[in-house]
Amino acid sequence: MGAAEALKSPARHPLFDRVLQAGTPEALRLSAAKGALPIPAHDLVPLQVRLLEDPAASVALAARDSLEALPIEGLAALVRDAACDPMLIDYLALSGRLLGEDLAQAIAHPRISDLALEAIASTGEEGALGLLITNEMRLIGHTRLLPLLRANPKLSGEQRRRLAELEREVISRQPQAKVPLAAVPAPAAVPETQAPLEPGQSLDLPPEAASVPADGEAPPEGAAEADQEYQDYYDDEEVLQKTDAFQKIQRLNVAERNILAMKGNSEERAILVRDTARVVSQAVLKNPRLSETEIVRFAGLRSVTEDILRTIAGNREWTKTYSVALALVRNPKTPAGLSVQFLARLGTRDLKICAGDKNVPELVRRQARNLFLVRTQPPKKTFKKAH
Repeated sequence: MGAAEALKSPARHPLFDRVLQAGTPEALRLSAAKGALPIPAHDLVPLQVRLLEDPAASVALAARDSLEALPIEGLAALVRDAACDPMLIDYLALSGRLLGEDLAQAIAHPRISDLALEAIASTGEEGALGLLITNEMRLIGHTRLLPLLRANPKLSGEQRRRLAELEREVISRQPQAKVPLAAVPAPAAVPETQAPLEPGQSLDLPPEAASVPADGEAPPEGAAEADQEYQDYYDDEEVLQKTDAFQKIQRLNVAERNILAMKGNSEERAILVRDTARVVSQAVLKNPRLSETEIVRFAGLRSVTEDILRTIAGNREWTKTYSVALALVRNPKTPAGLSVQFLARLGTRDLKICAGDKNVPELVRRQARNLFLVRTQPPKKTFKKAH
C-alpha cells in the first residue's frame, strides 16, 4: 500500500454525517456524544471530537466526558493509525493525556494540523517542546513555529540552543519557494512596535492627510457599520455569561478553546477574542470565517486585551477600512502611539468628536484637536507694506 493510500480516509458510517447535519435532533446528537449509537469506534471517536463544538452545552459536555473516559491504550492505537482523522489527531495531541512515545507519534503524525502544532509551540510543556524541535521536517515547512517556540517561557536552555542550531545550520539554508504575489495572504501578524509620542512632540502628517472627507461630508463607505447595540451586548459580561455558548466554553480547556476559536461561529468568536490565554484570543483573528464587521467590533471592544488591538492595528488590510481606524482611535484601550497613526485618516467631524472625548488618552485628544484646527482655521492673510 502506498503512502497516498495509507493517508486516504475510509468511508464514514452513514450515521456520522447524519448526526452532523443541520437540524439533527439534539437527542440524536446527545446519544452520539455518549457513545450510545451503533457506530464503530474509528468513526465514533472523531464524531465525538466534532461534537465538542456542538451549540448545545449538554451535548458538548457529554462528548467531552466520553473522550476523557477513553483508555490510554486506545489513544495510543489511534495515533499509530496513519489514516487517523485529522481533527482527532489534533485533539489527542492537545489533550494532555499522551506522554512519551505516544505524544511523539501524535506530534510527528502527517495529519496533525499546523494550528495544533502552533498551540503546542505556544503553550506546551518542556517535554512536548522537545519533541516538536526534533520534528525538523515540519519546522522547515512551517517556520511560523520558530518564533512561537522562542516565546514559550517553558523552553529550556538546551532546547533553545538546539533550536538556534537548527535555524542556523538547516532552515536558513533552505531555498525559498517563489510564491505568486496573488497567492500571498494578507498578514495577520504582530505589528512592528512604535514608541508612543512624547507630550509636546509634533505629529508628522502623511501626504494622504490632505485628501480627507470634508466637514459635513459622509465618511468613506463602511464607516457606519459599527453596530452600537451589538457592541453594548458583547461588552456586557453578565449578558454573555447567560448564553449557551459561554457555558459551553467554560467547560473547555485551552487546547479545546484554541480549536474552537479557529472554527467557531460569530458568537463564540466574540467570547473567545477576550480569552485570557493569548493563543486562544489570537486564534480568533486567524479564523477564516472572520468578517470585516467583526473586526470593526473587536477594534471597538474595551474588554479585549491590548495585544488584540495591536494585532488589528498592525494589519494593513483591516485598517484600510475607515470604521476599523475610527474604532481603534475611539477605543481607550488602544495604545496612544498606535491611535495617533490613524488620526490623519479621520473626517473632520470625527476629529472634533475625538478631541472632546475624555475616554481616549490625552495625547490622542491633543493631536486630534491640533489636526482639527489645521483643517478648519482659515489661512492667515498677508499684507504688503504700502510704499
